[in-house]
Amino acid sequence: MTLEDDIERLVIRFKKNLDTREELLECFCRHGVQLEGWLKGEFLYFLHKEKSMGKLVDFDREVTVGNSRKKVDFRVRMPTSSLDAWIELKYWLIGYQKGTRYGAVFYFGDASSVGIKPDVEKLSRIPGGGKFVLVLAVANPGVHEWSTGVEKFNRKFSPLYLKSLTDPAEFTRSYFLGLLSLSGA
Repeated sequence: MTLEDDIERLVIRFKKNLDTREELLECFCRHGVQLEGWLKGEFLYFLHKEKSMGKLVDFDREVTVGNSRKKVDFRVRMPTSSLDAWIELKYWLIGYQKGTRYGAVFYFGDASSVGIKPDVEKLSRIPGGGKFVLVLAVANPGVHEWSTGVEKFNRKFSPLYLKSLTDPAEFTRSYFLGLLSLSGA
């Protein structure tokens, strides 16, 4: 069992939490809002419950990396690995916000903090451990848009490279939890 497998299972358990919040996620999408702070709060509470049930050893939030002031959203230690899992969270509105359409391909290709390039660069500088970006896409972008976005990122920002560990086809149309692993980092 790899750290990647453990984090994948962790995300599937988090999915079960979000499945009970579909109406809320649909409301967020309908009103065109970005709520990354809400996502961090939900994930923090989820990790707290996971730790109390013994499903993870420990976690910390907003962990400073190296000598910089940059922080990673979460560091998680699973019971089956001595390696830390470093997780950055992103919340993507898939739809319209104030008349502008946003989609997964856009977010993957945007080099600003709206996209994921700065998060991936920050994670890639951490020595050791597993590095992951967990994207909550509200609504589900679909398999084609998601895979096209991953391919665009890998082509545009090489040598950075992402591998998708979750599949939009396994989620409802309301949302998608896109788990991305930094390969070769």
